[in-house]
Amino acid sequence: MRVGLVLGGGGVVGASWTVGALLALEDEFGFRANQATRVLGTSSGALVGTMGAAGIAPAEMAEYATGTGSGGAGGPYHFSLWPPPLGFGSARMAFAMLREQRDRSFGALLMGLLPRGVVPTDPIRRLVERVVGGAWPARPALRVVACDYASGQRVTFGSARAPQSSVGEAVAASCAIPAFFQPVRIGERSYVDGGLHSHSNLDLIADEDLDLVICISPMSASASRASGSMLERIAAARRRRASATLAAEAQTLSSRGIELVVLEPGLADLETMGANPMARDRAEQVIATARASATTMLRRLAVGSMLGSVDPATRPPLAASTP
Repeated sequence: MRVGLVLGGGGVVGASWTVGALLALEDEFGFRANQATRVLGTSSGALVGTMGAAGIAPAEMAEYATGTGSGGAGGPYHFSLWPPPLGFGSARMAFAMLREQRDRSFGALLMGLLPRGVVPTDPIRRLVERVVGGAWPARPALRVVACDYASGQRVTFGSARAPQSSVGEAVAASCAIPAFFQPVRIGERSYVDGGLHSHSNLDLIADEDLDLVICISPMSASASRASGSMLERIAAARRRRASATLAAEAQTLSSRGIELVVLEPGLADLETMGANPMARDRAEQVIATARASATTMLRRLAVGSMLGSVDPATRPPLAASTP
């Protein structure tokens, strides 16, 4: 059984939800990310996916997320708002969106018009380098999605067609939310959050030779809760759009005969996660709720029989601690 693991973005809160879902996969089936054939991560999912591909156990990821582990968050964010960022962040990307009118171009247009972010991504890169090292994991094959800050086009770092980069640089680029984080320079170009195109980028794994894809998507949700504040209504609208995008991307897998299992937040999760994806005080509760809800979903779906056929002789060992 060749398994692909797709981890979507969702900020700090989304990363915690993803860790909780990975804990459920391990609880139920003894399955970890480094047993997959391919791991594809976007934004915060790129950070979690890189750790998982390198053999970091979900329990250890939970320690990083809650601040109880030895790794911390990679260091403080030192930045200045003076002089204030003015002008377009990427006029070229904004004009490209106006000219080409590609699907999902409005978000890229808006992010191009907003000023550049001022928060450095160095702590993210340092965290990856300290926990994972500088080299890309050899197995499973890891792919990290970012967007070109001039064209808005997706770039899948780790693939043969992508520019050469360290794994830390690629993850930092994938996490670089426009207008918040500074773009990441790799080679001759700058890159920003892969979620600019899609929170999951599920379609990028459709051409792989896989039997099953497990997509953990913290930003989509089939469930919905009554809207309250303006921030909650905006968050609900983003989830609806993420769900529609994910459904369209899922069609590409279906057309190729690849089984797909999607794990996404339910009502209890949405209540715990709140409307601010960058909230840093919810990690422990979000992980616990995600672990419970993902367990319920996995028991309802026919996943066990498929994961049970993953040949352990062809997969890397389950690492128990940081390499």
